[in-house]
Amino acid sequence: MQTHLEALIIKDPDERRQALADVLHAEGLCYTTQSEEPSIKYPRGVVNYLLEPDTDTPSLLFCAHYDAVPGSFGANDNAAAICILIKLAKELKERHIPARFAFFDGEETGNSGSKLYAVNADRDTVTGVINLDLCGYGDTIAIYGKGNEKKTALAPFCGKSFLKKHNGQLVKYLPPSDDTSFSQSGIPALSLAVVPAWDIKFLKALASYGGNLFGHTTPEFDMIVHQMEITSTIHGGHRDAPEWIDSKAMKQVYDYLLEGILKPPAVKSGFSLFKK
Repeated sequence: MQTHLEALIIKDPDERRQALADVLHAEGLCYTTQSEEPSIKYPRGVVNYLLEPDTDTPSLLFCAHYDAVPGSFGANDNAAAICILIKLAKELKERHIPARFAFFDGEETGNSGSKLYAVNADRDTVTGVINLDLCGYGDTIAIYGKGNEKKTALAPFCGKSFLKKHNGQLVKYLPPSDDTSFSQSGIPALSLAVVPAWDIKFLKALASYGGNLFGHTTPEFDMIVHQMEITSTIHGGHRDAPEWIDSKAMKQVYDYLLEGILKPPAVKSGFSLFKK
């Protein structure tokens, strides 16, 4: 699953864009691009890479951002997640299971790529969104659903016994990511990360501060964030390097997602995962 990690951890943003295109081509994954030219709204422009199913069957959207903060390798933030979704896309394609995939640009600069996608998304074809961010370090899957945990398309990923099997926990706070772009579009979304087990207590503490509402922080909030081990893997931290990416963490997420897709939802007869 780490096959393409080295190819994607490029500090230059334009080269990183091209590297993702090259990887998708090498894996035989046909994509389309969704783009905006550089402007005041999009200083670097936007280039999203989209994988669509062969049919119009309503399905889940799996997404992750591929950009990184300036100067960072972006190994855990967010190349590891990209590698997971590439493998998942190949597996679902081989199984003829419809699903959508989006590799978003601009998450580190205000979620510009996912906002562009959400504005143009067809609500009748996207049943729900699962966003991956920070999925290469740790042993506990953290899922933040903002009340979407029981939505038909997302419920299979949030059951108590299913989470226990995959060492996952529902949490009431994760740092804002591309999942936030879908709220106004009425498309239910989950955000998923992997963290060391002891970081869960810090996430619970952060939730008690209102989840950093409106982008405001307090000294206490910032102190808790900097105490989290996962913070050391991003934005220039001392573990912000490819050698800290754990293949076991990536496989844990992959197995969780694949089994969740294949798992029949606990709903009335006649419904399926790919229906609204």
